[in-house]
Amino acid sequence: MTSQHPTKTARAGRTQSRSGRPAGEHVDSDLLTVHRADRRDPRQRPSALAAVVLDGAAARTGQDLLDLSLGARLTPAALAAVVPGGSVTTLAPTGTALSQIRPTPENGQTWGSVWDLTERPLPLPDASFDAVIGFSVLAPLGHPRRMLIDITRVLRPGGRLSVCELVLARRQPIELDGLSTHDVSRVEKAMAAVRPAAYAFTPAHAVGNARLAGLTEVEYTEDTVTAPLENVSDAEAALHAPGPAGESTYQVIGRTLGAAFARRYSEAWRSTARRRPILLHTSLTYITAIKPDVSP
Repeated sequence: MTSQHPTKTARAGRTQSRSGRPAGEHVDSDLLTVHRADRRDPRQRPSALAAVVLDGAAARTGQDLLDLSLGARLTPAALAAVVPGGSVTTLAPTGTALSQIRPTPENGQTWGSVWDLTERPLPLPDASFDAVIGFSVLAPLGHPRRMLIDITRVLRPGGRLSVCELVLARRQPIELDGLSTHDVSRVEKAMAAVRPAAYAFTPAHAVGNARLAGLTEVEYTEDTVTAPLENVSDAEAALHAPGPAGESTYQVIGRTLGAAFARRYSEAWRSTARRRPILLHTSLTYITAIKPDVSP
């Protein structure tokens, strides 16, 4: 049996440490959710991505994990790894935070990240988690080192960071019926313009920032995942799926390159999908690190 509820600390305005003593501040009642279970769900099978992240976190029974993935993407698999006795805390962005990351003239029509810590740190106490996990946590940030410093703060000594990040700068262009190389290049430039931090992200910079944040044994591996869009419905769904700022690829193209070009691009997706599967190649990097254990 699982439970999902705002933390006791959120309701009371204070956070309890593992020992039961109050610790820390910066708690938002609509932000924190703690997931617990008294037994493992036998139907739960982690995805390949989740399995790698959890292995990097050395997740095991009884641990307290923090999942920084938007939408709590890794939470079900993480919960299965730490029950019984463990917990997975997720942070749900507030409506105000979400509204601030949408593209506007004031932010140069770029997508933001709710975890860009320009105003306040994570609303969690020091040394409160055995591991911090996540998917696409660091790459979208304008200030990733700030996040890494805060991750180091909330990790217990000896705690681990394990995240999977998209490497969008290595994304391979998709060949589509009826579109020239120039057309495809225009779309790639439009997408890079709305996600400048994500397209500038590199594993090497992430490793450097992690070390500067006080983490040790920082390592990364790289992988490429190929996902086929088998039919027109799959292609349409991918093109119109909302991105992290609520805007889809189709909407970005229409806003930046014009409605006529967006319609032509959409028809190219449909035409190609009718003839053959569209292959999406995505470059990933898995990053792991450890907070030094300063105990004697």
